[in-house]
Amino acid sequence: MKYYIIDDEIGTVKTLENIVEIRGLGDVIGYATDPEKAVGEILALNPEIVLVDLLMSKMDGIALVDQIKGVRPQISFVMISQVADKGMIEQAYNAGVEFFINKPINIIEVEKVLNHVSDKIKMNSLVAGIKGMFAETEEQSAPLERKDNVLREINVFLGLLGMLGEKGTSDILSVCQYLIGHNEEYSKNVLTHIAAEKLETSKNLEQRMRRAIKKGLTNVANLGIDDYSNEVFQVYANYVFDFKNIKDEMDFIKGSSSGGGRVNISKFIEGLLLYRKSLL
Repeated sequence: MKYYIIDDEIGTVKTLENIVEIRGLGDVIGYATDPEKAVGEILALNPEIVLVDLLMSKMDGIALVDQIKGVRPQISFVMISQVADKGMIEQAYNAGVEFFINKPINIIEVEKVLNHVSDKIKMNSLVAGIKGMFAETEEQSAPLERKDNVLREINVFLGLLGMLGEKGTSDILSVCQYLIGHNEEYSKNVLTHIAAEKLETSKNLEQRMRRAIKKGLTNVANLGIDDYSNEVFQVYANYVFDFKNIKDEMDFIKGSSSGGGRVNISKFIEGLLLYRKSLL
């Protein structure tokens, strides 16, 4: 991964640069303490991940993210902040920030967050058709025990989202098991095949899965209302839900919206398989 770092404190810049390079997370191809200068450099260098401070003197991090996203929507942004104001954090998510790193800087947190962002970039590349880096040759010859372990980890993941009590959760696990075993991507045909094995209709399967995923979305939204920095909300939910739908669900729970977040089965399954890849 190629990184660019923006913070008006050079000490923070150098700390982050050292963590990225010493921990083998990628290469820092540029940095700036002046956000106005950084905009032009980022557009020219086109890094994959930008670490940006929330509060800076000439331009705040949210404005910078919003400006660059309009031209380079594929760049991923991680915001560095010691601000706990939910309104500003919400603005940052809406602008396109994917994760937060809290100040003062913690090495373990930085490494964990950047690994998650890297995983998400790889998933987006996979969805866009850049599949070479994710060849499944090794997986096809892996022991069955390894696959079972990964499925158990997916089950734990669904437990973190509070979905284990839903009937559709077992259907989701069946879909994941089929996709892993057959090296396929999720589609209606896969759902039809699994429904036939269970001697029922794909519509019933889909409805149960939607209810289970909606339950997970509602649980995550409740976590976000209580605490934006909650690890399940910030890290795990990012694999399977986008912030807009989480925010819509939060607004619905608070009574400020008549409709909640929408369920996307395909995105949810893709996120679970990405999580599974991170465990291999």
